[in-house]
Amino acid sequence: MIEIAAIILLALVLALTLLLINTLSQIKNIRDQVHFIAKNDTNKRVSFYGKSRQMSGLAKDINDIIESYRVREEEVLKQDKEIKDTLTNMSHDIRTPLTSLKGYFELLKESEDPEEQEKYRNIITERIDSLGEILETMFFYTKVSNVNYQVPLDTVEMSEIVMQTLFSYFDDFENAGLTPDVDIDENLRVIGNEQSIKRILQNLIKNCLVHGDSRVKISLKPAPEGEKAVVLTVGNGIKENDIPDADRVFDRFYKADKSRHVASSGIGLSVAKKLTDSMDGKITASLDNDFFNIRLTLPSV
Repeated sequence: MIEIAAIILLALVLALTLLLINTLSQIKNIRDQVHFIAKNDTNKRVSFYGKSRQMSGLAKDINDIIESYRVREEEVLKQDKEIKDTLTNMSHDIRTPLTSLKGYFELLKESEDPEEQEKYRNIITERIDSLGEILETMFFYTKVSNVNYQVPLDTVEMSEIVMQTLFSYFDDFENAGLTPDVDIDENLRVIGNEQSIKRILQNLIKNCLVHGDSRVKISLKPAPEGEKAVVLTVGNGIKENDIPDADRVFDRFYKADKSRHVASSGIGLSVAKKLTDSMDGKITASLDNDFFNIRLTLPSV
């Protein structure tokens, strides 16, 4: 009886030893695959063909981590390329005011006519403001393009934000000879970020001022029944030589005006799109007869 028990115990020990050896071999095989993947630029993934559910689960978990890292790396590389492309493409917009500044400084230095000097000073001030806006836009674009960029969301008074932002552009509309057709519902609240909403609206207004004709319409209304959201619509009449492509306006550097003489960086609407995405909102563009409309939709409270 004792001999039988000893044989059974020996068999169990032998079986456990073989199982341990097999498990260690499987772990070593998985480890070797992980080391190979870590040291080489490859799409290879950890493979396991054994019957162990635990080892199969381990291989799957490792592959999920590898895939997550790969996606993250691609996002970082894409972001880095976008930023480099941004700097390259906007170098023209930076050089233009810098070159003209030098010329006007020379004219100012040579001129002895007070009226002419004042004209050159005003032009120089305008060019400096333009350059400052381009640089600020570049900085903000690189900021929102960061894969880690997030905005805190809260309940905000959308109606108040829109009215305050519109009022801040009163002089700009007046100088452009524009009287916007404004239709803002009161007491509309959304889930969003106040500064991001202001930035989006500022970019939409600037787009109207630069590319639109004498007609501007701005409305803020609840979404159609059944959709818990608020819709901000900013529209402008279309100039004959400046018809935008509604499918491309949110692309970086897109400009309907191919001559590039218009003072625009070409990324304002792209920034608006990124900010909208960060607030789980939706922004779309459409051509409605002779009007170009952009609609911003944010979830309402």
